[in-house]
Amino acid sequence: MSRSARGALAGAIAGVLAVTLMLRGTLTAGFPVVALALWERALRLMPMEVFGFLIVRLKFLAKPLAFWGMLGTVIAVWALLGYLIGRAPWIRRPAGTSGVAAAGILATLLLAFAVTFVPLVGLAFTSGVEYLRGRLEGMGVLEPSRVAVAGQVLGALAAYALIFALAVTVFVAWPARRGAGDAADPEDGDVSRRELLRRSLVLAFGGLAGSALGRWLGAAGRQTVAYAQDFFSRIRGLPPEVTPTHQFYVVSKNPPGFDPVLEEATWQLEVRMQPDKPLVLGLAQLKAMPAVRRPHTLECISNEVGGELISNAYWRGVRLRDVLARAGGVPPKAIKIVFRCADGYTESLPIAEAMHPDTLLVYEINGDPLPPKHGFPLRLLVPGLFGMKNPKWITRIEAADFDFQGYWERSGWSDQAVVQTMSKFTAPPRTPRPKANEEVGLGGVAYVGARGIKAVDVSLDDGKTWQPAQIKPPLGPYTWVLWAALWKPTAPGEYRLKVRARDGTGVVQTAQPSPTLPDGATGYHTIRVRVG
Repeated sequence: MSRSARGALAGAIAGVLAVTLMLRGTLTAGFPVVALALWERALRLMPMEVFGFLIVRLKFLAKPLAFWGMLGTVIAVWALLGYLIGRAPWIRRPAGTSGVAAAGILATLLLAFAVTFVPLVGLAFTSGVEYLRGRLEGMGVLEPSRVAVAGQVLGALAAYALIFALAVTVFVAWPARRGAGDAADPEDGDVSRRELLRRSLVLAFGGLAGSALGRWLGAAGRQTVAYAQDFFSRIRGLPPEVTPTHQFYVVSKNPPGFDPVLEEATWQLEVRMQPDKPLVLGLAQLKAMPAVRRPHTLECISNEVGGELISNAYWRGVRLRDVLARAGGVPPKAIKIVFRCADGYTESLPIAEAMHPDTLLVYEINGDPLPPKHGFPLRLLVPGLFGMKNPKWITRIEAADFDFQGYWERSGWSDQAVVQTMSKFTAPPRTPRPKANEEVGLGGVAYVGARGIKAVDVSLDDGKTWQPAQIKPPLGPYTWVLWAALWKPTAPGEYRLKVRARDGTGVVQTAQPSPTLPDGATGYHTIRVRVG
């Protein structure tokens, strides 16, 4: 069989193996995540006229045929790739000293990713990750980490491409075995049936071994996660990752007992993007719009270093930009979007932040309707900004063609209100006093808004030296992280412990202390621990 034919056969075999693994969900917790992600991307790429024609002509057969046709296309594309690689000039060179096999693995791996899985970039990959998270939640896995699930999906994609690389390398780049009297053929164009069978057995053995290795790595990964979960569970004093609603911090401009208590039956949201065409919505109409659910941390701008005015919850609501579009869209001359609330509170956002896809109008917290003190029936949720930019009890939204200053901004607080990098201790508990040579659990939370926490360091000698702490994967891109470390003091006495965080860009939290007004407090949280 010629080298190009062997390449086509190798690609087809690899495609069948990869599609089988996709459908079985072998590398994605038993769910066909990658196949469904490819399906969503295929639907987005297919002209709606074509899809409508198929539905009309084929009726209930349309979707099954389209789905299996899509998977068949993966196999066909891989067969074509194998064919082209078999014809490539570089693959024809003698392999004795040129490292063709290694080059074949690298080149085919890159080709498989570039040609086959490019459609997974963007929304399709996101939908695959969210699908897997939803199925894991359905199995009782509490709020599975988005980062961990995304890594699992990416690992599956890498495994599929590796199958392709292995198949093409074995069938094409691997030089033929020759007898003592065989003449050397620089083109190595043909392979006997016996040689082809031998290579097929090698590929099958490699596939079985790779599958076993993949399962072992998956089990090892789950054990690692379990160990990390167990490590954090050993630290007494850590807060829950999701703050119970009744423990979520509450701040408003109103005196105690004077927060608004609104009724759903009479509440309305007026959205005035076009002066002569205001949009009026009730809560039921907002809930009928496409919803978004995500974890999100809120911190008050008046939270001091080490303070308690920070909490994390799951929220549900609608994208602000969808509501603005429904109201006619943002006027061309608008500079800010203004929010007016039932208690007279006002706030504003620049257009870019208001139109951010993750800026939400939320009506649920932790699966329940917003309690009155948290803004029932509607509040704002903005990525990376302090709580003052997330107004409650919203009744009206409008566009402004000037630099509107909100309630707290007029009192001297920051108009940008971007969250400062923060970290703090919540462990060890103040009592009982630890003893020398006794293991002490340290831990707390770190938060940096939309920039993400990259690392947390703790100092046991008042900042002279630092050592890394473990951080738990965040629940989402806008949430705090839990951090933890173990410490064994060697002698009695008083110790000054500090903590600092590093954001996703690598910038270390500033040590310079500053007050909360006007931009939020900065500095390292420091605690004293007396060892007996």
